[in-house]
Amino acid sequence: MTTGKQKFQGKLINWYIQLAKIFLVTALVLGFSNCATTFGGRHNTLVFKTDNTVTAKIYLDGNYIGDAPGKILLKRTTIQHGSTLEIKAEGYETHKYLILRKPHVIYTLADVFTGGVWLGVDYATGNIYRPSPRMFSYNLNEVQ
Repeated sequence: MTTGKQKFQGKLINWYIQLAKIFLVTALVLGFSNCATTFGGRHNTLVFKTDNTVTAKIYLDGNYIGDAPGKILLKRTTIQHGSTLEIKAEGYETHKYLILRKPHVIYTLADVFTGGVWLGVDYATGNIYRPSPRMFSYNLNEVQ
């Protein structure tokens, strides 16, 4: 036979279990919130590959940003939707690319599954976007 004290202790234990579940769910939601902001970092990396041995200069919207082949790390805000990237080397043809900013699918899904509010934050800050393309494979051809 259970006493009133035992019933009270059982209800108290159930209440603590419910509180722990709420705390755990809240911690998970907040831990994975703003996925693009939290996990995406503050930079974008552009990768340049070629079979040529010539070092090329890379320009983004007319501004020199580094040399290729290799990787160039840029602040996330440097690349805008519709930016123009040029690969130039003296005596060789210039390669031009149009860079678009597209939403990152995995971060978008993670934001939706963790409440959806975070999706608005990532879009408002622009952290959900990634440049496309990010990898450039090119061959320099001598100017005739």
